[in-house]
Amino acid sequence: MSAKLPSRTTIGTALAVVGAVFIGYIGMSYLLAPQSMAPSFGLPSWPRGEGAGFLAVKGIRDVVSGLVILAILVIGNRRVLGWVMLAMALTPFGDMIIVLQSGGAPATAFGVHGATAAAVILAGSLLLSGSRPQPATPLAAPQVPRGGLSRSA
Repeated sequence: MSAKLPSRTTIGTALAVVGAVFIGYIGMSYLLAPQSMAPSFGLPSWPRGEGAGFLAVKGIRDVVSGLVILAILVIGNRRVLGWVMLAMALTPFGDMIIVLQSGGAPATAFGVHGATAAAVILAGSLLLSGSRPQPATPLAAPQVPRGGLSRSA
């Protein structure tokens, strides 16, 4: 008896759930303990004092990213989730570029941010390849009264 393998959509959905929980956790960690999280980002230095508010910006960004994924999961449209995941892959890709351009550790740039971008692209691709496009729903024509359009005085 052979076991049925999970579908691409199921695997993509599982990756999206894991990604949403993970990025939400990272975001909360940046909000609750920003100075302990900052070194793991990969930059050679991080903001302190008045500039430390930028760590909260990263925290909020990450929490919202996780919530967007979860909201689309609740709606149940895996195709939309696939497109959103592909768009969201720009965030870790951008983080990778920032780390590299700022003289940060290439291992962190590629191993953390690059790998995250690849995982998000994989999830989005699996969701798109395993789901069918929904047919467009035609818009209803406006209802015109039987006597035609009349002018109101």
